[in-house]
Amino acid sequence: MTACAGCGTALAADAKFCAVCGRPSVAMAAGAGAATAPPMPPPMPQMPNVLRAAGASGGTSKQATLNGAPHDVFARALQVLGAENAELTWQQPPRGAKFVLTRKSMWSTAGTSIKYDGDLQVTPAGPAQSTARIALKLQWGSAMPLLALQGGAVVVAAMFNYYIAAFALIFIIGSLAITAWSVSSGIPEKALNDMMRVLQGGAPVMAPAPAYAAPAPSPAPYSPPAQPAPQPAATPAQAAPKQAEAAAIIEQIKQVASLRDAGAITPEEFEAKKKELLARI
Repeated sequence: MTACAGCGTALAADAKFCAVCGRPSVAMAAGAGAATAPPMPPPMPQMPNVLRAAGASGGTSKQATLNGAPHDVFARALQVLGAENAELTWQQPPRGAKFVLTRKSMWSTAGTSIKYDGDLQVTPAGPAQSTARIALKLQWGSAMPLLALQGGAVVVAAMFNYYIAAFALIFIIGSLAITAWSVSSGIPEKALNDMMRVLQGGAPVMAPAPAYAAPAPSPAPYSPPAQPAPQPAATPAQAAPKQAEAAAIIEQIKQVASLRDAGAITPEEFEAKKKELLARI
């Protein structure tokens, strides 16, 4: 016995329809469904998450097929981003990375820092080949100061020029449109072209090599200071003349002192003569 799925009435095992509500029995519905259900199509291949995120990011993008395995191309791409002073915010080697790129110049951004959200994806393209794709999308919040500066410059110019004042709104709209196009398309287009040119050149961007420093000379082996050669001791025969000369000098000093005491010479003259005589001892 089975029960009707519509009203719950008990049905015989071989019943095809419910006698109360006329609903097909569970066994008949299952058989009909199995006979008429079309075959399920094969599942579609899933795109890697990092590629779906990049495709939804919008902005400006460039891609190139390069020689090398994904790991090698990913490492070279990170070196290029490092040379551009990009700030990595996420990475999943060797599939992709996210970064923030800043651009600032007096000519193109009037000294304002413009920031871009960047995506890097690396996918296999064939034997020993990989495709690198880089996308840049403007952070409009960082461009607001530049747009305000452009609009203010036109307003100030309209105060001193009648032609600009007559068409001030047109000039403001045109100036803002040109600036918006430049920061959203022109600047990222140039940055992507530069990065792709470096990648396609095949030469990885390396940090500048440190300046060569000559190795410090090794210290000379220690040698004790030279000792003065010992002087031979004076013999009694040599010492006698020296003593006699010293006694004669002392006698002369006494004579000069007596001249000082007698007032014949000044004390200064005495001291000078005394120093001279003592130097001879």
